[in-house]
Formats: sequence, C-alpha cells, structure tokens
Amino acid sequence: MSAPVTCSVVIATVDRPASLRVVLDCLARQTRPPLEVIIVPAGAPPEVPEKAGGPVRILRGAESGAARQRNAGAAGARGEVIAFLDDDIEFGPDLFARVLAHFDESPASALGALSPRLTDLGRAGPGRLARWYYSLQAGYADRDFGGRLFGPGINCFPVYGESGPERCPADWLPATCLFVRAELFRRHRFPAFTGYSFAEDVHLTARIAREAPVFFLREPAVRHHSLPAAYKRDRAALAAGKLENMAVVAREAMGLAGWPLRWRWHLHRLFVATALLLRRPEGWGDEIRGIWRARL
Repeated sequence: MSAPVTCSVVIATVDRPASLRVVLDCLARQTRPPLEVIIVPAGAPPEVPEKAGGPVRILRGAESGAARQRNAGAAGARGEVIAFLDDDIEFGPDLFARVLAHFDESPASALGALSPRLTDLGRAGPGRLARWYYSLQAGYADRDFGGRLFGPGINCFPVYGESGPERCPADWLPATCLFVRAELFRRHRFPAFTGYSFAEDVHLTARIAREAPVFFLREPAVRHHSLPAAYKRDRAALAAGKLENMAVVAREAMGLAGWPLRWRWHLHRLFVATALLLRRPEGWGDEIRGIWRARL
C-alpha cells in the first residue's frame, strides 16, 4: 500500500485577520494535519501562529488578486496535493482526513481534484423555464445541470438530494475549498485575472477536467461566510467583470469562439439583465449598467 499523500494549504487573504484566524484554528484541529500552510496576503501581513496543523509561512510581495496570489503561494508548495482555501470558511476537524483519503485510494488518472459541499450554496433543481434556457445554451438536455459548465461559461453547483453518490462528477470546481493534485495544478495554474478574479477557479478546473476527473463531494461540508470586500462595492464594475471573465473561460477553457460564442454571450447578458429588472434587488440599476458596459 502506498504512503498517504501529503498536502500543502494555500490561503489568499486581504485584510481579514479575524476570519483568517478562524480558518487557521480549523486547520490546527485537523485529525490529519497538512504538511504546511502558505498564506499570501494582498494587504498588511497578518499575525498568525507558528503552526496551524503544519508550519505556517507568509509569502509577502505577491501581486494583488485572488488568482495571482494563489499562483504565487502554490509555486513553492511541497505537498502532492494543494488545498486552496478562502479566508472566510469554516470546517470540521475531519475535513482533511476525509478528503485526502480519496486521493490516497485513487490514481492520478482517476481523480484530479475535489471540492467539498458548500453549505451556503445549496441549489434546488431548475424550474421549467431555466431548464429550457440552459438546454438552449448548452445544446443538450439535462435533469438539473448540476456540476455542468456550458454555454458562454455558465456553471452550476450540484443539486444535493437526500441520497446519492459520494462523488458528484463535474466539469468545474470552486476554489472556495479546492483540493487538486500538485502536478496537475502546475501544468495549468490559475489564469492571470486581477482583482476579484471571478471564475478563475472555473477556468483552472475546466482545463484540469480534460486530463483527469474532478468531483464535488457530498460530505464533508464546508461553511462559507462570504464576507464583504472592497471589490464588491462597485456593482457595475463587478457585473461587467463577471460577464467578461465568463467569455474568457468560454474561449480559453471551453474552446468556444466566433459566432457560437457571440450569440450565447449576448443572449446571456440579456437574460441576466431581464432577471434583474424583474426582481429589482438592491443595486439592480448599477448592475444593469455594468452588464451593458461589458465587452466581449
């Protein structure tokens, strides 16, 4: 029997010392601790303990932006698996033991990356209209499009029922809590997105999924607090950036270009703007302005 895989943790953070301490405390309580913890701050270097399961190292001077910070942190990681963790999540002491056991038991060709279930991002099955729209964008029908990536970079979380397989096959995974084989990561890396880096995880994991299967895990689960951040204040810029990054994902990770990309992207822009106009949530006017400001 081969030795258990080793795991390095990479955390990109920006001026969230309180929530970062929660993550580090969760790491310190792991029944299977990581080999090392690499923290990559965009703001002031945080005060952290010497150990959080494994030795803690702070990487200073990285370019700001989640994708670039994560790439910088992973460059020197020594583990066979790299766990990318957001700085605003919370998880139980058995997370690493349960997730890494899948890597222990599966060859690289059968498992490229895993993401535990995020408790705040549960998703009900789409209604009839949404299913019709997704089918139009994807070019195929699906029961709920859970874990799928289709159209101009549209990605859906799994629909978790009361029972089902332990692993949910996927076309993409979120970097909120992402475990990926280091050898695969180094061949692909996050794209050079800046700032909020929307969909940088989709871009990375969609490319990895071409080489080795990627899965959502039903259990264990991770709680994502999704704290406010400076980049979320400008709703117009955020809405425009999301659409523009979706197009990058479609072109570079999905191989979609030309007219097939253009009509899908413009249709999705109209779909999102219409949904905002009908629901009118807080800041909807700014978001619509951003949507029409986006460039393909």
